[in-house]
Amino acid sequence: MKYKLHFTIPTFTEDLDTFPIPENENYDYWVPLISYFIKQSNIIEIHCWNDEKDVIKETTLLFKDSFKIVNGRDVTVIKGSKTDNISNHLLYKNLKTNGKLKWFSIFFIKNNTPLFHSEHWGTEFFAPSLSEENIAYIKSITPTGTDFHQYN
Repeated sequence: MKYKLHFTIPTFTEDLDTFPIPENENYDYWVPLISYFIKQSNIIEIHCWNDEKDVIKETTLLFKDSFKIVNGRDVTVIKGSKTDNISNHLLYKNLKTNGKLKWFSIFFIKNNTPLFHSEHWGTEFFAPSLSEENIAYIKSITPTGTDFHQYN
């Protein structure tokens, strides 16, 4: 049986800021979690706020010629084929100089079927079709206090 899973990492915000930061102030869960889903995908979609110009420029350069970009009212959407270059960047070059995650949202897709969503700078997640074994793995790599909602 397959389940939908929504989960949220425990977070806090700094004074006068809305950027959620993992409660333990690190993203130790990021690499194992993203590795798990990026392997299964062939398309990656990234959403950035329009004012994050450096991150948008850096991200579009990673996709090279295999992407499309859509500028929305407040958000820039970059969508393209998964490459080793973008995969490596999402896994290992994912933090800004201030130690916060670079991307507001990331979506992993396989043949137009959504596999996984990372939202709110890597603190809120959704996967629409997971087995009990998949869910057990995710629970084993996320921080204590992660809030899980599993449903069919």
